[in-house]
Amino acid sequence: MGAPATRITAADFLTPPEFRAWKLAANPAGRIGGVRIQLSGDGSQTRLTEVYQQVPLRLLPPFQVDAAEPALLYLLNPTAGLMDGDGQLVSVSAGAGSRAVITGQSATRLHPCPNGFATQQWNITVDAGAVLVLLPGPAIPFQGSRYYQRASIELAEGAALVWADIWFAGRYARQHDSEQFQFATLIQELSVHRQGRLIFRDRFCWNGPWDMETAAWHFGGRPACGSVFVSAMLDQALQALQPVCRSASFATASGDTCLRFCGDSETVTASAVGAAMQAAAILVGGKQGGPWLLSSNGLGPNHWFSKASSLPD
Repeated sequence: MGAPATRITAADFLTPPEFRAWKLAANPAGRIGGVRIQLSGDGSQTRLTEVYQQVPLRLLPPFQVDAAEPALLYLLNPTAGLMDGDGQLVSVSAGAGSRAVITGQSATRLHPCPNGFATQQWNITVDAGAVLVLLPGPAIPFQGSRYYQRASIELAEGAALVWADIWFAGRYARQHDSEQFQFATLIQELSVHRQGRLIFRDRFCWNGPWDMETAAWHFGGRPACGSVFVSAMLDQALQALQPVCRSASFATASGDTCLRFCGDSETVTASAVGAAMQAAAILVGGKQGGPWLLSSNGLGPNHWFSKASSLPD
């Protein structure tokens, strides 16, 4: 549909300096791919005007819950997560008048990487008059996983964006067989530009496995953390949500908002997603109202973020 079918290759991915000794899959078939999409809209309906899809990612067409809600687009991964050597590239251009939430269909499982690393990288542009919410989905690192998540976002003046990250400690906790905090290395990098000027940068490199003391320093003794960036000064409005886990919010020097959450996986997911959807509703309506999607009767309870609907409006 419209977009040139230029194949995504390993050359399209950046490798962080920490992973210079590691490579993506030598045989890229079914391992290196992604989607490129362009959205357009008129404020009430959002359409896909261009789309390119390459395994291992697929994109469901926009789903409109009801006329007052944004389009919901799901990124589908037919495999069991990101394997050693996998690379997934997501490029999104949100045109003026588009209103969309782009999310993964479930948590992102990060499998062991004995020979290389796995990566998911996002290149996002948002035009003036567009509102875009990005929810990659909770990341679950397995023992020995080596993962690089990168998001590069370019905003026009008057563009609205919400990005939410959620990180879990590991696959399960079974005494001596626990995989909590047993990853090899996790790198997260988020950079946001407005009209070419850097307004926000968030980066960490976690080298594991962690003992209990290190895990407590980073996660406060809890198994999950989350972070939300909002391209507007909404920290006071979002504090009224009263999240059900430890949280903090601050305004940036450029007049934007960052929120942090720490707690168990269910409450961090609920708090981060609830804040993201509430922020989007405020950005669209200019006042505090019901959060996007979560207050709609048209959204079923089977989505990974559905528990956020229990948050107070």
